[in-house]
Order: sequence, then structure tokens, then C-alpha cells
Amino acid sequence: MSHERVSSPVGREMRQSAAVAATGDLLPRLSAVGVPTLVIHGEDDPMIRPRSAKEIAAAVPGARLVLYPGMGHDLPRELRPAIVDELCALAGRTEPASG
Repeated sequence: MSHERVSSPVGREMRQSAAVAATGDLLPRLSAVGVPTLVIHGEDDPMIRPRSAKEIAAAVPGARLVLYPGMGHDLPRELRPAIVDELCALAGRTEPASG
């Protein structure tokens, strides 16, 4: 797990920043995604703002966006059941959602 590799907040932020810099802007390529897509994001993410999640979901045809209030850049234990429900619903889809 990434937490085990880098347990300090500063180290995690540095790894995330390096990953973003290395990949560049992927947004233009997202329109080619042709599978059911779920974008899960925390409204309180200090590293990647919710605006970015909204842009990603808008760029993927039929993507579903779920924003969780109070969630930051991790997946809190208390939200895991709701996230699993979202993933199960996604797994049951055979086509991208309409809107």
C-alpha cells in the first residue's frame, strides 16, 4: 500500500505531485473512455480539488460523479460501505450512464 511506502504527509504529497507532473494533462484523452466510469472524490481533498473531479467526470462520456462531504484525499473507513455500493452499482452496468 502507498501508505506503507510513504507514511509522512509530506512524502505522500511529493509522490502525488511527481505523478501529476510525469503524466501531464490526461483530460483530453478521457473522451475516448468507453466503459462505465465512476469518479469518487472528497469535497475536502486538499491535493486535488473537487473542480478537477468534476472536469474528469464531464470529460468521460456518461461518467457518474460522487462527491463525499468531509472526505479528503483518502478513503475513510466510515465511507467504505457507501463506496462499495457505488462500485457494485457500477459493476452491474453494461454501458456508460446517460448523464
